Amino acid sequence: MSMLPGDDSDECELVLTTRRESSLFHGSVMMVEELDEDPDVVRGQILSRLAGGKATLLVGIDPGLRMGLAAFYGDERLAFRTFNSRDRLCASVVKLVSQIDSAKSLVRIGNGNPFLADWIAAKLSLRLPKTTFEMVDEAGTSSRTTKTKGAQGDQSAAAKIAFRKGLTFHYSYR
Repeated sequence: MSMLPGDDSDECELVLTTRRESSLFHGSVMMVEELDEDPDVVRGQILSRLAGGKATLLVGIDPGLRMGLAAFYGDERLAFRTFNSRDRLCASVVKLVSQIDSAKSLVRIGNGNPFLADWIAAKLSLRLPKTTFEMVDEAGTSSRTTKTKGAQGDQSAAAKIAFRKGLTFHYSYR
């Protein structure tokens, strides 16, 4: 729905506008200047505002030669991505978790490549100390379902990993 300043905004759940025009609207207002440039993060920031920051941010990672990432805010899909660089994957996860307000952040990593899974979990746990990390049995995650339709294989596996309970990962500083 589109509005102009002065229109009745009381029935809107959220008004997205500029900082300059924000005082012209009533109710919940979000300024475009506060939003990140990454569309996946923007989706998360808007969903977070609508949910009052009370939903869980859930990230699934399928480590391997090509690494899949799937992110959800509550039940809403935020991102399906594939990475060839583990550093870029980690940077993307850090950005999602640090820029989206949530009641809890949970990152689940498939254990198909144990060395890489441990490396990713250790690196992320240093940068995101308040985030919970779990190692997940990724057996059977390669088959596609209608829930992940349109996603590449690595992304589809990451989505399944995201919703599969795992064992909590604790990084010990050596």
